[in-house]
Amino acid sequence: MTRRSLPLLGPADAALPPLQARWLAAALDDATLPVESNATCDDCAMLADPSVPAGSLVFSPATRCCTYLPTLANFLVGGALRDGSASVRRRLAEGVALSPLGLGADAAVLLAEHTDRERFGRDPSLRCPHYEAASGRCGVWAWREATCATWFCKHTRGERSKALWNRVQQLLARLERAVAWHCALALDVPPAALARMAPLDTPHGLPRADVVVRDDALWGRWTGDAEGFFRACTAVAEALSAAEVLALGGSEARALAATVRLARAQLLDDALPARVMLGRAELVGLTATSVRVQGYSHLDPLVLPRVLFDQLHHFDGRPTEEARADASAAAGEEVPIDALAMLVDFGVLRGT
Repeated sequence: MTRRSLPLLGPADAALPPLQARWLAAALDDATLPVESNATCDDCAMLADPSVPAGSLVFSPATRCCTYLPTLANFLVGGALRDGSASVRRRLAEGVALSPLGLGADAAVLLAEHTDRERFGRDPSLRCPHYEAASGRCGVWAWREATCATWFCKHTRGERSKALWNRVQQLLARLERAVAWHCALALDVPPAALARMAPLDTPHGLPRADVVVRDDALWGRWTGDAEGFFRACTAVAEALSAAEVLALGGSEARALAATVRLARAQLLDDALPARVMLGRAELVGLTATSVRVQGYSHLDPLVLPRVLFDQLHHFDGRPTEEARADASAAAGEEVPIDALAMLVDFGVLRGT
């Protein structure tokens, strides 16, 4: 059995910032990515409106999904400054989590902010400093980092799409870190500063807020001119070819590129599993004719006809075609293959 349709794909540069799109195109044989048409930033799909069922989780219009503080690598900071970003300039003036590697944040805090269901997208105190409330847009959009560039509230193929974007995020984050360190070396950041940014007791990468370099003297020849340093980083990063960036990423980048290719192939696999059974299914809404069920994500529930939901128990690990025949007979109408495929994609059913 196969799906009747596959997700719409588009060029990487339509989904990602320019630099990261160029790097991804070089890392992959085919750099097209899914068009997440259900995650509409300009007309936020997570805001309350008359079509949203009562009791649904919705975001605050004052924050949307921008309750995550991004860690901006030095070359991203410079690009945003070049474009006139007032929010980046404010963060530089505040000097919090500032170092020659960029503008950082505490990883533990970021994790809590990004995974707290009650606060994410809803708590104004967590609103990203780069979110422009008047327009509802990101103030560093062309220079956003890997997490912001690859996160969507809803996915056209559910868990499969999310898995691909997660792998793209891993690869791009690795390359961003590599380029940030390269810029620091190319622009003569002193060894003492490098040591402060790469303490022995924390993972390497962009620094936590409590290990950043606050001493101006450690900026070497760039002392007193952080903005000039970051702009120079952008020039260094833009001068790198995509092949050079991949080389900076080393074996880890090549390995992560392989996982992206695998996730993309799985996204485009239109075959249903030979056998399926119930997966993660949480009932979050019920009417006389429909059921709202949560599978892979609490932000992306499915609304199913009640008649289909009532037959899901037939999918108990038997051959899928046999279970579908029994479910269709019990429902008094055929259970569409596309409906089963969607349930598998969203984790409500899973292959055995």
